[in-house]
Amino acid sequence: MRRASQSQAEAPGHDSFLDVVANLVGIMIILIMVVGIGTKKAFVAEAKASNTAANDVDASPAVSEDDVRAAVAEATAVETDMQALAARIARQNLEVAYRRAERDKILTLLSAAEKGLEDRRQDLDERQNLQLDLQRQLTKSQQELEEIERARLAAERMGPPPGVIEHLPTPMAKTVFGHEYHFRLAQGRLAYIPWDEFVERMKTDAPQKMHRLKDQTQFTETLGPIEGFVMKYTIKKFERSMQAAGAVATQQRAELDRFVIEPLQEPEGELLERAMRPNSDFRDRIDRLAPAKSTITVWVYPDSYHQFRDLKKFLFDRGYLAAARPLPDGHPIGASPDGSRSAAQ
Repeated sequence: MRRASQSQAEAPGHDSFLDVVANLVGIMIILIMVVGIGTKKAFVAEAKASNTAANDVDASPAVSEDDVRAAVAEATAVETDMQALAARIARQNLEVAYRRAERDKILTLLSAAEKGLEDRRQDLDERQNLQLDLQRQLTKSQQELEEIERARLAAERMGPPPGVIEHLPTPMAKTVFGHEYHFRLAQGRLAYIPWDEFVERMKTDAPQKMHRLKDQTQFTETLGPIEGFVMKYTIKKFERSMQAAGAVATQQRAELDRFVIEPLQEPEGELLERAMRPNSDFRDRIDRLAPAKSTITVWVYPDSYHQFRDLKKFLFDRGYLAAARPLPDGHPIGASPDGSRSAAQ
């Protein structure tokens, strides 16, 4: 469309055609005026010559007054036609000016439309370029994701490097039902977890907060700190439909949903090498226990798996059963009614 518009704009305009027509009409009018004036002068000159000849030479034939009046009438008619042509030319010039103004207005509107079309075309080009950039970024991100996924799969296939595993002659694992003492092994540090102390405090604190379940389905409370740890427990309201005496009744009860125990700060506890030495906090606690009636449960994080084996050997040499509760990084220590009991060896 743009090429067609440019071709039309460059083609000979309508005003050029009108100028040519006006010039031709003007030339014709000038010729008619010249011929008319010449004719009028010729008739007048002939009349004067005839009168002069009649006065000088009586033998020459005289020009009648009718002939003179006819010549004058013809000249007047020619002059009238010339004036009519001049008026017509004036009207035509006015029409040409009006058409030229109309054409200029149309050209202005056409130029504005072409400018708007060009602006829209540029905006469309910018959107297409932006879309193309986004598509390139998406493709690059997908390629990076595929490379990461391939690296992950390769790492999983390779597995951990082979190492020497020391065999400990421990009995088969069995579920812990005796007295259980909890410790946390993270970042190479061993810390005592006041598990029983928190449970006893929760049993006292939770009944005092049950009124909160009137307006909500659950609530969470924080206890502590004790031994550098805090507990957060959640009590939840449950409803159960029961059928009795031909009617359906709704029973409500409140139960523990879960609780977690977290340290106030990191790192928490003694370095494992220091904890296994005499006069450490860990030794002071376990040396007062009866090994046959006690189980040491250790919540261990991935950065300390290899050190747990040293701790397990240390406890085995002293006759204690050890239970490991592995946790992923960032996961707090906790329990719920649906949880499992520790298994000790």
